[in-house]
Amino acid sequence: MSIKKLKAVIVIASTFVGLGMSGCEPAGSQQKGYFVSPQGSDDNPGTIKQPFKTIQKCADTVQPGFTCWMREGVYREQVRPQISGTESKPITFAAYKEEQVTISGTELVTDWSKDRDAIYRAKISLPVDGYSDTGFFANQIFVGGKMMPEARFPNLSPEQDFLRPNLLGGGVTSLGGTAAKIENEAVPELTEGWKGGQVWANEWYTTRTGEITGGTAKQLLAKMTAAWDRGAYWFYLFGKQELLDDRGEWFYDGGKQELYFWSLDAQTPQNIEVKQRNFAFDLSDRSYITVRNLNLFANTITTSDRSSGVVIDGVRAKYVSHHMTLPPPAKPEKAYEADDAMFLAAHAQDTGIQLRGNNHVLQNSVIDWSAGNGVLLEGNNHQVTNNIIVNTNYQANYAASVRVNGNGHQISHNTIKRTGRDAINFDWHTAGTDGRNLEISYNDISEFGMLSTDLGAIYICCQVNLEGGSIHHNWIHDAQSFSPFWGTRGIYLDLETFNSTVHHNVVWNLNGSDHNLGITAGSPRGYDRVFNNTFLGKVLLDGENIEARNNIFANVESIGAKNASNNLFIDTDAKFTRLPQAEAKSSTTPDFTLQKDSPAIDLGIEIPKITADFTGKAPDLGAYEYNSPAWKAGSSLK
Repeated sequence: MSIKKLKAVIVIASTFVGLGMSGCEPAGSQQKGYFVSPQGSDDNPGTIKQPFKTIQKCADTVQPGFTCWMREGVYREQVRPQISGTESKPITFAAYKEEQVTISGTELVTDWSKDRDAIYRAKISLPVDGYSDTGFFANQIFVGGKMMPEARFPNLSPEQDFLRPNLLGGGVTSLGGTAAKIENEAVPELTEGWKGGQVWANEWYTTRTGEITGGTAKQLLAKMTAAWDRGAYWFYLFGKQELLDDRGEWFYDGGKQELYFWSLDAQTPQNIEVKQRNFAFDLSDRSYITVRNLNLFANTITTSDRSSGVVIDGVRAKYVSHHMTLPPPAKPEKAYEADDAMFLAAHAQDTGIQLRGNNHVLQNSVIDWSAGNGVLLEGNNHQVTNNIIVNTNYQANYAASVRVNGNGHQISHNTIKRTGRDAINFDWHTAGTDGRNLEISYNDISEFGMLSTDLGAIYICCQVNLEGGSIHHNWIHDAQSFSPFWGTRGIYLDLETFNSTVHHNVVWNLNGSDHNLGITAGSPRGYDRVFNNTFLGKVLLDGENIEARNNIFANVESIGAKNASNNLFIDTDAKFTRLPQAEAKSSTTPDFTLQKDSPAIDLGIEIPKITADFTGKAPDLGAYEYNSPAWKAGSSLK
């Protein structure tokens, strides 16, 4: 399913009136099941002609080996199964046939009265009064299925991109500890003053938030959520009603329990939804549950350390997690003992589709928009396969499209694009340093780094042991660097990450800075093996333990690795079938297979398990073997 089609499905589903109850259980299905419909009743027996009304009623009734079949419509509820399935008899929650089923985390707001100008207000209790650092995180408002911006300065119009917001440049400096000052001539005076407002501040490789404690517009004082010794380069301000001054903006007064909204067309607001629930499914301490072919809107799925065997298949999830503040999480036992920078991991452990425990599967799904993670992996041996994951981490910290903790995970055949920082992140602040048996393969990764710098499409840090795993057959391209300062990397094995095997990847179009590098690796311990990759641009392979062989380095004079051979350094034409265009959104897909007269043919050496399928006299250099089937990266979903 295309992203465009997904958007249409969710908006249509938000106002859909369920179909009649004709029909029967899907042909060929041997599973016993119950039926649910928005037009049903929980007093019914749950048959196709007399369905339940709520999914929770079915979840309370269903037994291992049974399916809850959901008829078309919108279900505004959170579901928690009473029991687990078994490995041979999972419990399944699925859309009936091809009907469009949406589980929404929102409720409609209908009782509006005019406040002033084009601003309307409604009496409503929202989950967050102010800016909670724990629990629900933040309020979220939608019009016609699209998130609206909270009132802020500078403004962000409804048509603008949350991954490319309007920001003020410079002026946030540290005063020691958590104290900061904000000096910028563009900041306006407010009649009510700025005290109690909030600041979002982007600095170097992450973001911080804080509360304004006093001062005047030209010199505000703030208390940040974590101590820092640097300043910030870009920022915006929010959390004051007086900032409600443009169409599409909203503000919630928790004391009065009133929601204010600047109407898009100056008329009484229509089709307004507010987030009221975090989870579509709470599968904590539940195992062998399958969720299939459902739409999720403004909510997500969570599991726990005692969960196993959960399968999420064919789910289309939009706006999975939202937050506005970035508090440091509690330091987990596996975090590096000397680490004092837990603020980097704010909401990196509690956002996105949350797969904790063992042996879960996320496949054939679309995840679109999250302030934090798209997917969180904690535990062991999860599979994330054939998904589209887009528009993640618009709060720009160490969350990621796929955030990884634990061992033995397989992340393969995904299309990952448009993220505030890293696409795939394994970081010692919460994950510790044991990253063995990870496979990251056949992913198409692009448009990363949209709100940060000093990052990687695949970022692994620090002193992480990658023994037994590999990073292979990925396309990494067209970075959207937020700033030239410190740049972006394709594969970034930061600060002594070791025992890595990196092979058959292609990296190109990392734009915007001399600091942009196709790969950064090098550790005084263990080994780093870099084989049969194609890098268009600079690299940094620094250390005596790096082995670099059979690679193509285009526009690279040297690589720094001491143990290197059979590499091709080309500054002109490597005789690829079709070179990439400079424009990130070019409609022309590059083709890095080799032409018959390429100088890379037959110049490699045999490497066990890496070059086993070569043709010709010797292995070719780079990520593609001439005259062999060309591999492709990314999801098969459209």
